[in-house]
Amino acid sequence: MPKAKRSPIDYTPQFGAGIFRSKETIEQELAELADEAATDADDTANEVVPEDGVKVTADHVERSDGEDPGRRPRSPRTNGATNERTNERTLERSRVRHSFDIWQDQLLGLSEIQADRFSRTGRKPKLGALVQEALDAYITKERKRTNVRTNER
Repeated sequence: MPKAKRSPIDYTPQFGAGIFRSKETIEQELAELADEAATDADDTANEVVPEDGVKVTADHVERSDGEDPGRRPRSPRTNGATNERTNERTLERSRVRHSFDIWQDQLLGLSEIQADRFSRTGRKPKLGALVQEALDAYITKERKRTNVRTNER
């Protein structure tokens, strides 16, 4: 019979013998914590003394004036945001992230413009900034265009 090349695998843990606790130990600790919490709750319940003019029952607390002391009266908000919508428009443009598909030759053209600007200014513009510039120019051109048909091209 041929001799085994390797020794069999030993599944006994090599490290961390004190790290893991047995299930019984954990259950015992949880039971002790539950007992402590129950005794703390009993002690706290015995320490509560009702204020003057407050009626306390097992399930309800009520003042003599009929208000619930647990709830604070609502006060008008002074520094918070309002639910009112303002009709004023701001002149500031807001950015919106949106993806578009472009043709490969369009991307190549933008890259050439980017390289040209880099060689002229020493700063490399972002492609998104170039696209924003191009869109602004296109929108301005289209707004100036009229819907009147002409024979000129």
